[in-house]
Amino acid sequence: MKKIIIALVLVFSAFSILSCGEETTSEGQTTVTTSGVNDTTTQNGTQTTAPLVATYWDEDANGIEDWTEQEITLTYSTWQHTSADVVTIESLMINAFEEKYPNITVEIQMMGASSEEWDANFIAASEAGTLPDAFLVNRIASFLPYNILADMTEYYDNDPDTQYVFDSVSELGMYNEKRYAIPTFIYPRVWIVNLDILDAAGVAAPGYDWTYQQMEAIARATTNENYHIIGTYNTSFYERELAKVLKIEAATTPAELEAANKWQALGFDGTNFHFDDPAFLSAMNMMTDAINEGFLVGELGPEDLEDWYLDSSFEPAYNGKVAMWADASWFVKDYFDQMLFEWDVYPGPNGVTGGNTDIAGISSTSENPKAAYQLLKWMSFSQEGLLTRYQLFEDFSTQVFISANNYGYPVVDYGINGQGVNEIWEKIPYGITAPGFVSPEFIESLKNGAYWINKESVGFDEAYSVAYSYLYNTRIGDTSYAAIKDTLQTEAQAAMENAKEILQVLIDDLNG
Repeated sequence: MKKIIIALVLVFSAFSILSCGEETTSEGQTTVTTSGVNDTTTQNGTQTTAPLVATYWDEDANGIEDWTEQEITLTYSTWQHTSADVVTIESLMINAFEEKYPNITVEIQMMGASSEEWDANFIAASEAGTLPDAFLVNRIASFLPYNILADMTEYYDNDPDTQYVFDSVSELGMYNEKRYAIPTFIYPRVWIVNLDILDAAGVAAPGYDWTYQQMEAIARATTNENYHIIGTYNTSFYERELAKVLKIEAATTPAELEAANKWQALGFDGTNFHFDDPAFLSAMNMMTDAINEGFLVGELGPEDLEDWYLDSSFEPAYNGKVAMWADASWFVKDYFDQMLFEWDVYPGPNGVTGGNTDIAGISSTSENPKAAYQLLKWMSFSQEGLLTRYQLFEDFSTQVFISANNYGYPVVDYGINGQGVNEIWEKIPYGITAPGFVSPEFIESLKNGAYWINKESVGFDEAYSVAYSYLYNTRIGDTSYAAIKDTLQTEAQAAMENAKEILQVLIDDLNG
């Protein structure tokens, strides 16, 4: 059936190209009207039709992108769809892709759910020659030695829509100046504000454009030791995002601002950490001061929880004892139903929101890599794909809530249409959970986020394993950050470089 449809499309296309209508103007000029494939010019008494020009996606210059002209079967793998018996947003998106491109059949290839299972199954598939064509990537470093990932640099560079990808994530998925993965969605670390606690303390709720100074002022005002009300809980904001906020704030030249905007979580700029930067020192000193003042609590052990709340497993944030805290959207969503108080979601202070991204790639053995790239794009950042995804979420929300609603946000901004509407932003459905999820400030804060890019960056995990103990000792007061910052910078950077060297040895050994 697909062959018949394709044949009819091609016949119609050819007919449209050959059947040109002519119209003579009052000046005696002849205008040629075509189907829009050729460019037409009008001259006195003559007509000129520009020839079709070959493009990267249309190499035979017939006006139809090559990957839509032949019957193709692709396989796709995602840890968001791990059972053939369950409808997920991913399976619905695949169905919609097949409807739009009837020449392509997509089969979902199950590769596991856990990180360990995912990586092991991909390595086995690489050895057996059964890799899926397109797939999510758990860690780019895990796949590179086994020749699993295709170099997508040409596809990405020849895709006009990549100009709309946020600067904050546009370099993710690169290794040795080649692109092996694309960012798919941002999964933010949201701030939850307990509006009941603010109201009880006589504190007005901040605007979505709040600052870190406002956050700390509210935390001070809402802390109540008698009732064990905590102003703000866990130190992750101070350790992950605040350094970038302060670096941006301190910038006095365009060059300094550009450098600050490149920072991700932990002050990582894609190449180097900046644990020894004055902005990071200031962030850690602010954390220590907040802990000492009592409005920031890093963590509570079982004994403290028993003493404060008569329950060693008590969760103060979700049970209404914390005024504000930051948490991963995919994690906190499981607690929304038990949060029996008025609350809202906020972006990160000063418009810098943390979080993670997913990345995806295509296999080095794919027989149809251009089609596989277009499938990945449909499943991630294409404008039509995003509009389709959010519409499907709305239409099938009762069926796909768990799998679809990890609060994934686009990595692109296609701007405002002719009616003055940003179609994608308007379509994001998360306002049904909390109004802050779709506030303009929240969405804008993702463009300049500080992301935890361990999937995308070789050595990030190894560097953090070194940094964790230093940050923890600072948090609990065993040392000052000033005393350890230089050692931390040296050891964390060395851990990253060592991980890169080990990876390159693996690549050379397995592909030599």
